[in-house]
Amino acid sequence: MMIDKYDYVILDIIFTFKKNNRNQLIKLPQLEANFWTRIQRDSSYHTQSAQLGERVAKLYLEGYLINKNGMGYTLTKKGKEELSFQEVLA
Repeated sequence: MMIDKYDYVILDIIFTFKKNNRNQLIKLPQLEANFWTRIQRDSSYHTQSAQLGERVAKLYLEGYLINKNGMGYTLTKKGKEELSFQEVLA
């Protein structure tokens, strides 16, 4: 699966939220608000290519994140590894 910069933004938001909020899980409305705030600063973003819902579903199906008991999202081991790999490249 190809992951692009918007997918990495989602993974980073989930990781940062959990780290900064005592291991709480991020709910979809919080994820959505943080996502749009973050990409609005990106002058090259295109609304069609952002498509948050489809991206979250794709990342979930590919095993990068999970929704624990419907309480919110967190990264899987695979998601954490992908995010740390991207940080090394940056």
